Amino acid sequence: MRSVSLKTFPVPLSAVCLGTARFGGEYDEKRSFDLLDRYYDMGGRFLDTANVYGRWAGRGMNESELTIGKWLQLRKADDMVVTSKCVHWAPQAPSVSRVNRAEAMRDLDESRRSLGMDTIPIYLTHRDDPAVDVRVIVDFMAEMVEKGWITRFGFSNYTAERVRTAVEYMGADWTKLFVGVSNEWSLHKEAVLAEEGGVVENPGQLIAADLNLWKLHRELGVPLIPYSAAAHGFYAKLTDEKELPKAEQEIYAALLEEQEKTGVSVNALSVAYILNSGVPAIPVVAVSSDKQLAEFEDIARWEKDLTALSPFAKMDA
Repeated sequence: MRSVSLKTFPVPLSAVCLGTARFGGEYDEKRSFDLLDRYYDMGGRFLDTANVYGRWAGRGMNESELTIGKWLQLRKADDMVVTSKCVHWAPQAPSVSRVNRAEAMRDLDESRRSLGMDTIPIYLTHRDDPAVDVRVIVDFMAEMVEKGWITRFGFSNYTAERVRTAVEYMGADWTKLFVGVSNEWSLHKEAVLAEEGGVVENPGQLIAADLNLWKLHRELGVPLIPYSAAAHGFYAKLTDEKELPKAEQEIYAALLEEQEKTGVSVNALSVAYILNSGVPAIPVVAVSSDKQLAEFEDIARWEKDLTALSPFAKMDA
């Protein structure tokens, strides 16, 4: 698997990041280990997890981090770059914000112990709280970097306005602290948002990369590490393209044409688009089988520019 160099991280990162939200919970240890082994064998060195992943399972613990930590120790895979996340609301108290220094540090301590890492390469705030000054969030996350507990911090589910304020507050050396943003983003999500005008007017807790955020990423060069990059296999599962808006029918037709010419699946092409989108980006993709994981190699190898498919690029033209 080829690597991608981001200006915000000191070493190149695998071109496709493996999402592990179900590991140790919905997927038992053997299934989780098998997928981790397969990804590692193909050269993958970039994982995405979170302190909250697996807490909906029976024990109510951070099962994904615990599973990855055990796998890292058994396989001695000290070259794996792990992203984890903090301050998600507790499953038993979804209305209570945990976006504060004390909760972030509590999660960090548990994440480091569970993963078996003195320094977590990338640590994200998993949720935002608009009532908290984003500069306060920057301060306690930057403290983690400065103390060597993490290499870089970032944001997940933040609006363009909040990201811009944070980058401006960090100043010219922001790349030494801040890795980027992990919001929902896919070719299909772009198409859906474009039909609605491109901008999310009233974002909820899960925030998509809308047109404003897409423009900010291009303007400032802030990397995007989007989750749900395959849109849960939307194009692979599509049975009747006539149900799509006309603009997305054209996107789907172009994907089918490219599949016919290259043999690369529509699903893989829709993710490969992100690596050639005009935005510095590495997609996060979750899988349930070796067959889906095998598509990572096609995604990572893809080099053709597919920005002509982008609804946001058309809107920004």
